[in-house]
Amino acid sequence: MGPIGRRVPVSRQLLNVLGCILAIPLYYLTTAHTRYPVTLDIIITIAFTELNRYVIEGCRIAFLRRQQYTDQATLLEKTEKEVSRYLESQPGVSSLECLAAVVGWREDPALYGRALESYKLSEACVFLVAGIDGDEAEDQDMVRVFKKVYPERSAVIQIPEPLGDVVERVRSKVLAQSRYQEEPISGAEADAIAMQYCIELAKSILVQHDLRIGAPGGVRQLCLKQRHMHKKGIMFTTYVFSLVIADILGVEFLWSSDSDTIVFPGSLEGTINTIAADPEAGGASSGLVVHNAEETMVTKLASAVYWGELYLTRSTPACTGTSDCQSGPSTAFRLAALPEILIPWYLQRALGKRMIVNEDRHLTTNLLLRGWKVMFASDVLTATDTPTTMARWLKQQVRWARATHIESLLHPRVYATSHPLLFYGMAKREFGPAIGAIAIIWYFFTSQLLVVFSPTDILFRILIGSCYNLLRNPDRLKRGDLVWIIPSILFYYIPLPAVHLWSMMTMGADGWGTSMRASGERARKETWKREWFETGFFVVWMGILGGVMAKVLGAYFDLVWHERLAATLVSSAVASFGAWSITLKSS
Repeated sequence: MGPIGRRVPVSRQLLNVLGCILAIPLYYLTTAHTRYPVTLDIIITIAFTELNRYVIEGCRIAFLRRQQYTDQATLLEKTEKEVSRYLESQPGVSSLECLAAVVGWREDPALYGRALESYKLSEACVFLVAGIDGDEAEDQDMVRVFKKVYPERSAVIQIPEPLGDVVERVRSKVLAQSRYQEEPISGAEADAIAMQYCIELAKSILVQHDLRIGAPGGVRQLCLKQRHMHKKGIMFTTYVFSLVIADILGVEFLWSSDSDTIVFPGSLEGTINTIAADPEAGGASSGLVVHNAEETMVTKLASAVYWGELYLTRSTPACTGTSDCQSGPSTAFRLAALPEILIPWYLQRALGKRMIVNEDRHLTTNLLLRGWKVMFASDVLTATDTPTTMARWLKQQVRWARATHIESLLHPRVYATSHPLLFYGMAKREFGPAIGAIAIIWYFFTSQLLVVFSPTDILFRILIGSCYNLLRNPDRLKRGDLVWIIPSILFYYIPLPAVHLWSMMTMGADGWGTSMRASGERARKETWKREWFETGFFVVWMGILGGVMAKVLGAYFDLVWHERLAATLVSSAVASFGAWSITLKSS
């Protein structure tokens, strides 16, 4: 399967740690010792975003140059020795062919059909593996869609036992035998043995079905279904089969996506060519846009958030090859990086619990821990689905935030193996919203300011960020979408401190939060207790914000204490009721 990730020398790790230490006062200086911290932050973020664009373009140029040397090798006899010496000095010439792995569970059939259809337009995709997490009657809808979209050169395989269960059993048996024979082996060695067993099992299943993969007229689209587990379970099975199929086809890269994601003709190629020329690059991801933006007001606002905020925030550490999250809908891997990380990723435990919902971020963490670079192709776009209601949007944000906290705070070793900019980005992301939330709560209860918020500072930040996005964001807004820019900023930043704080307090909570999009799953109702746990924090937060606004206005108009108290109580009640109406009441 190729070489494993580069090992970071101890000297480099020490330098990285020193850089992280120096990043702390730097972050402090850019926040506490300036009159315009928010404006300065957006300027720094824009600088890193432009640097990332420069870096990924350099990666593509390097790939094209290597391809040109290869193409000319047979044409220019007089430079044959020069070309030969150049190619010998390179780790090998990659092609942009890839496998695509699309996983899902009880997806809306129409959306799933659109997702599968979109891969027909991608020249880079030479084989597609669709993983379905479920084999009951309700799961047959996705199988039927797969057969409809790919009626020829396709096959459906029922996996008798999820490979995640197999790998746990084999790994435990290997460790038990080593202890019994008094020949202890490391966890990494046990992982390698269990991984090889799964690969051989996948090979045998493919041989039994005689799919003639790679042969003329052979299967080019494969659907795998297994009993329902969770997203990590079907991803693990799909990735193992992808490793085997890629070995047969001689393909180096894997594109991984979700059943609600629509790829554009250049999505796969544009993402993969950022890592193709660098053998130390283990993964990359593309930017995201929302394909259901016109569905509800929430989706319109969410689409503007993707445009205005996520494009910038994901670019900060990426320019150094240390992007800390390969988004699940739009991720590419160098297949050589996967065998070593799949089992530690699948068996992840945090806070004493088995983790199943932070699949994309933990894959990225495992790559970074082993010295692989992770890139962000910010100028390439892929279309994803976004929640249609406020309650589902908040649940999604909380789930993402929990995963972010776990990977940022519980894996400190990653900062020793990665560029200090990764630590700087983490510090800004983790501490900024937390400080803001604490300052607002403190003012609500004590009327004392911990942090001074400058309206001018915030206004400059909005203007600079919006102007930059209008000029440079690859997602070009239509004229009618401009009206959503300011509302989307409020939509994103008003709940952000509460989402951040609540997710940090409930890091160990499991569960997906939102239901899948199949009609049967959407019809299921959560208990009121579960709903309050998932979104009740927002009701409380809006009550606090309403009270804070009343206190600020009361101080401005110089109200007496009992008038301020009455205004605070009324404002808090009205804000909480409004939040309850758009979340708990409507869910």
